[in-house]
Amino acid sequence: MSDVAAVVDDLREESGELDALVGALGDEAWRGATPAEGWTVAHQIAHLAWTDEVALLAATEPERFGDEVAKALAAPDAFVDEAAGALV
Repeated sequence: MSDVAAVVDDLREESGELDALVGALGDEAWRGATPAEGWTVAHQIAHLAWTDEVALLAATEPERFGDEVAKALAAPDAFVDEAAGALV
């Protein structure tokens, strides 16, 4: 079993590294292409933010998380992309 404090520390460190990479980007760089076809840097970061939000929802509000799962099951090929795209 993982040491929760170590996992949280690792996540905090990774988040800081990511922020250092993208925190000072200008508008043009946020619109820059990534290796994921059709996704910009903004899409990638929005996807990470959405994933974090849904993970927190799963841990703290199981009923609302169940609603998200139902949405995902209704549109499995588009749900994640659309949710991340809504944050861009």
